[in-house]
Amino acid sequence: LAVTFTNKAAGEMRERVGRLLPTRPGGLPLVTTFHSLGVRLLREFHKEAGIPRGFSIWDQDDSTRAVKGILKQLGTEEWTPRQILSAISREKGAGRLARDYREHAGNRREQMVALVWERYEKILNEEGSLDFDDLLVRTLTLFRESPKTLSLLQNRWQYITVDEYQDTNTVQYEISRLLAGERKNICVV
Repeated sequence: LAVTFTNKAAGEMRERVGRLLPTRPGGLPLVTTFHSLGVRLLREFHKEAGIPRGFSIWDQDDSTRAVKGILKQLGTEEWTPRQILSAISREKGAGRLARDYREHAGNRREQMVALVWERYEKILNEEGSLDFDDLLVRTLTLFRESPKTLSLLQNRWQYITVDEYQDTNTVQYEISRLLAGERKNICVV
């Protein structure tokens, strides 16, 4: 398994790997982005993850539209959808869930982010959707809550390469660490 951050980088890596490795019975290693890996695994293990197999993925416009509607319902213009989504994304990238964030929300801004985040998650769930950050957070949650799934994947990929490792966030690091498992066969670039 080799993961990177952009589709372009993944495509270039895939080409290089294809030129370097002879064709073999198991095929080439999987070369993908963290987010594409998340989509692949969440669709494959949707039951274990507790999500519909055919979940849709919200883009920035979908998320902005939802948060804008929530802020309108709450009757506040103090914060923009972009500010709220940025805070949510930062927290998801650190591996925090809405319920955990709410428990530690101190000031008015944090309390508003917590309130909007909970309503935002409710809309996502009702529509059978995930946002871009959920592709990673839900993958990490799957690994933590389903040891059987994690074990299967650790045996599927005995060697892991992470390109542009310096750009990994907490969730991406944890996904990589858990996949490497006890073997710890991980190469970072």
